[in-house]
Amino acid sequence: MKRLIPVFSMILALCLLAACGSDEPTSESNQSPEAAAVTEAVGGPFTEAEFEKFLKDLPSMPGMTAASQQAMADGAEAALPAAIKAKAKELGWSEDRFMYMYGHSMAVLSVEQLGDMQKQMREQMADMPEAQKQMMEQMLSQQTGEQMDAIKAEMDKQVPASEQTIIRDNMDALCSAMGIPKP
Repeated sequence: MKRLIPVFSMILALCLLAACGSDEPTSESNQSPEAAAVTEAVGGPFTEAEFEKFLKDLPSMPGMTAASQQAMADGAEAALPAAIKAKAKELGWSEDRFMYMYGHSMAVLSVEQLGDMQKQMREQMADMPEAQKQMMEQMLSQQTGEQMDAIKAEMDKQVPASEQTIIRDNMDALCSAMGIPKP
């Protein structure tokens, strides 16, 4: 189950990215017009200080960390949205703002995890016979390389560059707050 949490997080983030649309980026940033409108609707791009508060509050949010997902009883998912909303309000967040930050954090984390998985696959291929290694490298480049480029491009359209930088700069703290291995 522990190994599935990052996968589920990655799937969630990719779904969030896909749901935001894939319009062309605006001229002043890489964000699509739809994503820029969402960003503005929830208060604009987040700051380093706001992200630090997010990281501090994240472990106490129900169902959003590895530990809280494991602790949930069967069927508890139905009550999760109300529990998240109540906890967000208790901690001084608007639900939309907290979920916006969570979604963007998961999107960046997912891209980092995909990059780490590619690196691990390449390391495992080092001991293969040369012919098999070349075949695997070609397959890896075609399948995951193209997918990774598409996912990164979509993330760039959805997540402001300033937020991506903040998240990457705090990746260890994000993974720690979520209770997952660092990419």
